Amino acid sequence: MKVLVTTSGTGSRLGALTKNTNKALVPIAGKPAISYILDLYSADIPLVITVGYLAHQVRDFFTTHYTDRSITFVDVDKYEGDGSSLAYSLLQAEPYLQEPFIFHACDTVVLNTAIPAPDKNWIAGHTIPGDVSQYRTIQADMDNIITRINDKKEGDSHNVLIGLFGINNYESYWKYLRALYAANPHDQTMNDTSPFNPMLQDATPIRLVQFPVWLDTGNPPALAKTEEYLQKNNSTIA
Repeated sequence: MKVLVTTSGTGSRLGALTKNTNKALVPIAGKPAISYILDLYSADIPLVITVGYLAHQVRDFFTTHYTDRSITFVDVDKYEGDGSSLAYSLLQAEPYLQEPFIFHACDTVVLNTAIPAPDKNWIAGHTIPGDVSQYRTIQADMDNIITRINDKKEGDSHNVLIGLFGINNYESYWKYLRALYAANPHDQTMNDTSPFNPMLQDATPIRLVQFPVWLDTGNPPALAKTEEYLQKNNSTIA
């Protein structure tokens, strides 16, 4: 298997923090955000990293600090403006991911729960008891088999998508992502989860995996809470 991490976007939600720093390298409790992700995966697992905005910073970081890793950098030419989307960035990595893989967003930190191998399809969820209207959510049955991915303000689920999943049926995933992008290449909201509902409609089983601790680093308030949590708990990622 391989692990895909996308660092190609501008990280605009972080405002001034990403004016001169790639979003994956924003420091949290003493080390770059992406280090918390890399520490989750054994050094013998190959990494596929998309680069675009401030790509030289990401390349320099990896070649300096992770010399023992097998890394494939994928250049993304459209990382902002018309034609750009997370789906577009993912499709640039498709040729390097013709096998089961894990997608791990660079603004997602999880703690104390082992990440499953992609020997089956799974999507990570985190339960939020309050208002979830700002999130896409995961609808699942009593056996944690996913039945639908809800858009924001849809459904009654409190299991939110956190930007982490494993894909075993990679051919199906890429087929639907290619088709969706081809149908509307200017849709900048198209993202990593866009193929899931078509896959589910095609009777592809996908399981919900709960992560009790999810720390978001994608916007300033969430980043501040994540830093406070890590400093307070002196946590290590398991």
